[in-house]
Amino acid sequence: MRSTFLKVFLVILLSNLLVVTIGAGIIKLTQKRGDLSRQELDETGHLLVSQYESAGMRVLRRLAEEQEKKLNGRLFLYEENGRALLLPLPKDFGMEELLEDDTGELSSYPAPDFHRSQFSQIRSDSDRGYMLIFRPNADMRPPNANVLMVMSLFGLLFSSAVLAYWLLGPLVSLQRMARAFGQGNMDARLDYKLAERSDAIGKLALEFNEMASRVEGVLLSKERLMRDVSHELRTPLARIEVALVLAEDKHGQDVQHKYLDRIRDELHELDALIGNVLLLSRLEEGALDKQEVDINLWLASIVDDVLFESQFKNIDIIQSGQVTKKLLIDPVQLRHALENVLRNACFYSGNDSLVSVSLTENETEVIILVRDSGAGVDEVQLDKIFHAFYRSSDAREANSGGFGVGLTIAQRILAAHKGQIKARNHEQGGLEVCLSLPLA
Repeated sequence: MRSTFLKVFLVILLSNLLVVTIGAGIIKLTQKRGDLSRQELDETGHLLVSQYESAGMRVLRRLAEEQEKKLNGRLFLYEENGRALLLPLPKDFGMEELLEDDTGELSSYPAPDFHRSQFSQIRSDSDRGYMLIFRPNADMRPPNANVLMVMSLFGLLFSSAVLAYWLLGPLVSLQRMARAFGQGNMDARLDYKLAERSDAIGKLALEFNEMASRVEGVLLSKERLMRDVSHELRTPLARIEVALVLAEDKHGQDVQHKYLDRIRDELHELDALIGNVLLLSRLEEGALDKQEVDINLWLASIVDDVLFESQFKNIDIIQSGQVTKKLLIDPVQLRHALENVLRNACFYSGNDSLVSVSLTENETEVIILVRDSGAGVDEVQLDKIFHAFYRSSDAREANSGGFGVGLTIAQRILAAHKGQIKARNHEQGGLEVCLSLPLA
């Protein structure tokens, strides 16, 4: 934790120092940009004055042009009597009258603009006085305060964004992986580079990966145990079934048949439960045999089968909608899923009721909606109905005979197809189950 605090502290400190340094540097650069040192300005002045006195005006102007290109500015040279030896100052450069020279007489000298120009008084070898003025070019003027403020603000925003990304990036990754792991993706792991960090975030990422591996191992062991036990249970069940047949043949009295039939019914229920457990295990292994299927015909056949089963309860199933595209699915496994949903809808709708099945599609998926005419499910239990061996209070009171794995099997089958199954209470009553399957 100390390491993380130190890193956060240093990042904030460096960010603030960076902003302050950039701001101060910009201000200093723009204020001093084009300024010459006192020595460089004096040397330039003495060079110009000496060439003027020794070689005349023509040489002075040529040398002045060379120096102006070198210094990136304009040079103005005045004699002590105010006569301009080079170009005169522009009109916006104010003149100050009544300046006293060495002899006590008043002379006219240019007053330097301290915000934009530099000046130097030059005394030649012949003891004559000159005034040299250096004015930087216009493109070297410092920007105004508003520009500096905007630039500083952008610098602060950039450093803050870097800081926020450094702090929140790993936490966002952790949140995304935790959500994926919670939704059943047992392969969800954080990037190994993040787990190799030596601070608290790296330790948290490492512990998350280790926890995910342990949980995955426990779940796999549990599923393997259920699968193995289910296989082993089917052998004694088969022997009991044979024993029942023999008991009916050899000692089958009329009074005993009732009890033998009851034993056989219980054996069949137990065998069905074991079959569901084995089906769940196969689904966890991702054993799918996918084929390209016309979903319209496939759905119609399922509706017909369930409608035939429910005819004694006088339940009507209405199918609506069609899709234009074929789906790549495992028709047998997905049939189990939809049959479980439809049978649940028929059971909870009751006698003389209506169940609706609608089929729609969009750009990315095909959607099957199954709505019953029952009382719906308590909002608290909507997510729980997909848990294995969970039965709502209504199902227990009604003694439905199910084991609470039908919707779990449907959810696993949809997940194996990269689809989803959700349930909600319809506004007009009844439970509506939505099965969505991706087109690709």
